[in-house]
Amino acid sequence: MRFGATALSLGLSLLLSPIQAIFADEAYKLDFHHVLLGAPQPGKTFLHRPSVTSKASLLYTLSDRSVLGAVNPRDGSVLWRQQLRAGSGFLKPAVGENSVITAINGTVRAWDAAEGRLVWDWTTLEDIKALEVSQSDAGSYGVYILTQTTENKAIVRKLSEDTGSVMWEYRDESGHIPYGLSISTHGLYYLSLLRSALLQGSRIEVTRLEPSDGIVSNSVTLNTDWDVINADQTLSLRSTSFSSVIIWSDRTRDTLRINILGTSEVLTIKLSNEKDKRVEALRIYTSSSKEDIIDVLVHCKSATSHWAEIYRIDVISKVLEKAYQLPDVEISAAFSMTVHSGQTYLIRTTKHDVTLFSSTSDQHLGQWPLQPEAHNSLTDGYDITSAVSEVVARGKSSFAVRSAVFLSSGDWTMIHNGEGLWYRPESLSGVVAAAWAGANGQQSLADELAAESHSNIGVAYLHRMKRHLRDAKRFPQWIQGLPDRIAHSLFGTGHSLANPGSPKDSFGFHKMIIAATDSGRLFALDVGNNGKVLWSIQASVVKPGQPWAVESIDVASNVALVRAVGGRTLRLSVTRGTILDDQLSATEKDLKTTIAVPSLSGPAVPVNIKVDGTVAFSQGSHSTIETVIVTKDNKMVVRGWLLGLSKPLLAWTFVPQLDERIVNIAARPSNDPVASIGKALGDRNVLYKFLNPNILVIGTVNAATSTASFYVLDSASGQVQHTITHPAVDVSQPINCVVSENWFAYAVFSDLVSGVGLDAATSSAKTRGYQIVVSDLFESSIINYRGPLESTLHSSSLCSRALDTHVHDNGPHVISQTYLVPAAVSFMTVTSTLQGITPRSILCVVPSLNSVFAIPRAITDPRRPTGRDATLVEVEEGLFRHDAALDFDPKWALNHMREIQGVQKVTTSPSLLESTSLVFAFGCLDMFGTRVAPIGGFDMLGKGFNKIQLIGTVIALAVGTGILAPLVRRKQTDSRWKGA
Repeated sequence: MRFGATALSLGLSLLLSPIQAIFADEAYKLDFHHVLLGAPQPGKTFLHRPSVTSKASLLYTLSDRSVLGAVNPRDGSVLWRQQLRAGSGFLKPAVGENSVITAINGTVRAWDAAEGRLVWDWTTLEDIKALEVSQSDAGSYGVYILTQTTENKAIVRKLSEDTGSVMWEYRDESGHIPYGLSISTHGLYYLSLLRSALLQGSRIEVTRLEPSDGIVSNSVTLNTDWDVINADQTLSLRSTSFSSVIIWSDRTRDTLRINILGTSEVLTIKLSNEKDKRVEALRIYTSSSKEDIIDVLVHCKSATSHWAEIYRIDVISKVLEKAYQLPDVEISAAFSMTVHSGQTYLIRTTKHDVTLFSSTSDQHLGQWPLQPEAHNSLTDGYDITSAVSEVVARGKSSFAVRSAVFLSSGDWTMIHNGEGLWYRPESLSGVVAAAWAGANGQQSLADELAAESHSNIGVAYLHRMKRHLRDAKRFPQWIQGLPDRIAHSLFGTGHSLANPGSPKDSFGFHKMIIAATDSGRLFALDVGNNGKVLWSIQASVVKPGQPWAVESIDVASNVALVRAVGGRTLRLSVTRGTILDDQLSATEKDLKTTIAVPSLSGPAVPVNIKVDGTVAFSQGSHSTIETVIVTKDNKMVVRGWLLGLSKPLLAWTFVPQLDERIVNIAARPSNDPVASIGKALGDRNVLYKFLNPNILVIGTVNAATSTASFYVLDSASGQVQHTITHPAVDVSQPINCVVSENWFAYAVFSDLVSGVGLDAATSSAKTRGYQIVVSDLFESSIINYRGPLESTLHSSSLCSRALDTHVHDNGPHVISQTYLVPAAVSFMTVTSTLQGITPRSILCVVPSLNSVFAIPRAITDPRRPTGRDATLVEVEEGLFRHDAALDFDPKWALNHMREIQGVQKVTTSPSLLESTSLVFAFGCLDMFGTRVAPIGGFDMLGKGFNKIQLIGTVIALAVGTGILAPLVRRKQTDSRWKGA
């Protein structure tokens, strides 16, 4: 008997482990992944050959989200990427070598340009002000950095190209403000600013250092007339292959001054100062195709137009002359320079065309109008901010121009001779909130059916008749689309979600995601069509350093309600992406957000929540249904407010214990159906679940005692149902919890296992690691007994359980189990199905593995036997021996071979199939969507099912029956006559 139980238990555990596996033919088809880098930054994005032998260049960028990546210019795919610590930094190519160099947050790193592998790194506590990379005659390269100490001292260092070790350093003890470095064939130049508080300006000091040993060979203070006010706005340090220049403007932007580093002369350029062409912004580009010539392009922007002025500097004679000026364009434009075969080319890109010029003539060498597919979001009102280009000459009059164009939205696109090659929607990174919406009227139909179910018989009947009449008007259109739907059903021809003639979504897979980003954008994705972007709009103007904080997004009747911090509320159309209403509650000074509460009749009523956690009285708040909302203030106090009365009434208050702070509050999902009120045991007995739709789990930490406590509350009454305290917790690590049905789970990092659910050998030893604790809540420990409300179908008693003679405490019966996991879990949620019949899975975001894991509930069942094998009765129930160590099975990884970076949250939605739940993961970078079937797709036919063969078989049987039926009847008649 014991051997049989062990064998059954082992077999069950083996069967449970692969249930989340995705089939090979479903990978990359049923799921989608938006691999994002973030918005590329001008000056930190360039085309570079990954190796000396390579004939093609790759696009390298350091994005605004501190992601270093290499992009294939042919198709826009990300070849590799590295997430760096957030902060401003530098990115430089090692010309002629297979490396790119980054400097960010005090760390300099060399990366393999082809594979993204880290070659070496060097770290300092000082602030890195500049980075330069040079190529020597021997084929090697040098890395030079400029840092500033806490005492405002500047240090210039040269790092080894092989190991990153310091080869020499130069210290500037003068107290000048360090500005930058520049390297050319003439030497290494260190620039600093001599500040004058009296004149409110600075002068520029240029120090020439020997690249080999860092010895000062020359130092010059330029005569700037103290015009340099703000180095970030007025200075431009440009390096070319042969020479370097520094360019600055005066206080009125009427004059540009240029100095060739290594000389003391200052050259002057007069800019336009006409009233209608007043220069508001400048951008400088330099290039050098010859050792004695420097080409300078000055991109000027006024209030109404863009234009460019091209100058040539003779390095030997130190003469500056204007080559030509490109005419004004009244639309946004981007300019770029590149050198090919000893010739400097200028490329101008606008919304309408791409134009190629040489550095010596204003006659264009080529002009290509942008094709419609190349516009993409350019037609949505976004300005072109910058571009990087490369030119290949195909004879004397034929050219190939490839430009990576950056837009003000944060997106970028590759244009080749006017044709769009690819488009990367980098503006979609940084998702802070997301919500599901039905497609093709599915959401509106569900709302109408819900309205009918909550009305009386007469009103519901009239409502249904009107709905049927509206459907009858669409009957001709339905007939026209019938052949298309039949072809789709038989042959699997696909249709876009946005197409009005698309077939009916029979399985509920074609849902939409409405999401908001911290950059102020709102967009919609077609989950059933590989995450296609349906629309994207700029909903809020965001200032630097002030991200858009969105509390939540709710969708009802094809209208999305977006609630932001500060009381701003937007209503927009789900299908078109147009903003229907934009309101900012200005009546309350300390308004935090606004939530929508269902009303007795009509649309939901907005209720204002203040920063201190109180509910502000507003018109219409008394017309809401009688309900309780929960708020939290900045002083770690949780309150429950009763609505539906003349004014909001404080129902209860929860204050954590002394020195405790709240880190997490979890409630049951809005869609959390319960299929069974009891847990069926192997011997056909029942343990009744403790079901409370108002359950809350509040997680707190105490830094002084290194403990984490979790309080199970009834949000209707504020009564604490259960409390768990976990000792020896690292409060700096992520702490998360999730609630569903009659159980909850939390994840912590602990140095000592609390002993909950572990065998004696494990609990007696100190165990340091990440843990997941799962607790099931039951009405009673007694089987077949439900408590005082035996007749209640879907909920548990809220009265004092001490009145029950079978129960001796005031809370539910709790069974807990602890599991040790190999990595930190930053977020937890559960799968969601339509009826709640399918067993749930716990979805865990594991940042260190760049994955989302779906752990089956059967694996984490707290009733698994500890320290012994499961009995036959327990095996029949589905239990097997408990093992404290819970490894993340690779088959549980929903992203399989994909690496999803920056994912912070996961949201789920039920499909129309009970077996399948839709999953969408999002965060500061990537987006990922897929389907999950915790126990397999038991209600959907597999891909091997052949509809045509089935129909042919039925038709053949029908024809055969029609032919054979008369023969059989004749034979039966003849046999009867013969018998007579």
